[in-house]
Amino acid sequence: MFITADESTFYSYPSLPRRLIPSFYRKNKYPPYGVRKIEAIVGAKVITPESLENLPGGVLGVYVNDPLGMTEVSKGLQEVFGDPPFHVEAFRMFSERLRALKGKFKVIVGGPGSWELALDPPDWVDTVFVGEAEETLPKLLRQGEFPKVVYGEKAKRFFPIKSPSSLSEVEVMRGERRVPMDVVKEELRVQSRRGRVNLIANDLFSYGEGLEVLLRTAREYGEVYFSHVTQESSANVDLQEVKEILGLNQRNWRSPVLLSKWGSCRVEEVEREVLKELNENFIYPTVYIEEEKATEYFAFKSILIPLPNTPRYYEVLYKCWLHNRELLHFKFARVVDYVLRKNAETKGEYLKRLNLRENFFKFLLFFVRSYFSL
Repeated sequence: MFITADESTFYSYPSLPRRLIPSFYRKNKYPPYGVRKIEAIVGAKVITPESLENLPGGVLGVYVNDPLGMTEVSKGLQEVFGDPPFHVEAFRMFSERLRALKGKFKVIVGGPGSWELALDPPDWVDTVFVGEAEETLPKLLRQGEFPKVVYGEKAKRFFPIKSPSSLSEVEVMRGERRVPMDVVKEELRVQSRRGRVNLIANDLFSYGEGLEVLLRTAREYGEVYFSHVTQESSANVDLQEVKEILGLNQRNWRSPVLLSKWGSCRVEEVEREVLKELNENFIYPTVYIEEEKATEYFAFKSILIPLPNTPRYYEVLYKCWLHNRELLHFKFARVVDYVLRKNAETKGEYLKRLNLRENFFKFLLFFVRSYFSL
């Protein structure tokens, strides 16, 4: 089996429209974490998107994250920039190449975004794989049968990745299940080549007893980051202990996405006491919230991402940037100020008309990573 992804997903391009990504953009040298997982589970050979037409046949796995741009983040980006992120266009172009090769090999599409394709599977796809791969994918390959949609069973065994992936990710929880510590330690070893690791969990602070041990273990491999927490779990964890283990301070703070208890990045309300406690321990969460409520939280240290809802959205986006920049200390802040102010004055038309100019590139790249990355 071979495994790859579209150009944008494979090389971890920023979530900008294609017109705003320059040709000299430095591609990530490692593929996504999910690609490395399939490599470890079934011994798949990782290939670059450019190698597609050279495959001899067999089975091709295609990893997808958000192929049709159906996530809240992608919809928000399209609202701001007027065009969908490049990964949507890249997947469409990749699909056309696969359609031209239909019949040369069997195609299985999986990954966190496969549910989007399961709603109406493309004609070039033999199987859309939704769910966990550890138990079901090896059976599928052994049987040689390829139903249009397959739902993976929950994993009974976890496989550590064998080579580094982009973003230095290490899965420590899947749903409410803990990944065995021997697997976590092996992945920490593999991923720590950059001196940092990113602990992946639906909600890291729900890890329960042993969280401190996990953090201390991870800290041995470099700087420790984490992507998602909920306010419910944040209220029930010893945040001072987390701060001390990770060495957090005013210059070394963390900004995990604050999820709702249902796992959505869209949060209806945030408890002010929870925000206060997080702030006191140098955790300044990224909060996706309805634009009408965003300004209510300006008294706290956080990265506020207003979600579009009314014609005033671009005005609120500008105000949130003025709030967020106090944390980010971005050296191109005046450029961002100008662009977002002009965008507010033109009710969103300025960014939608903007074409790439080299002096805007760093601003745009940082803007997306700060505002829309999960």
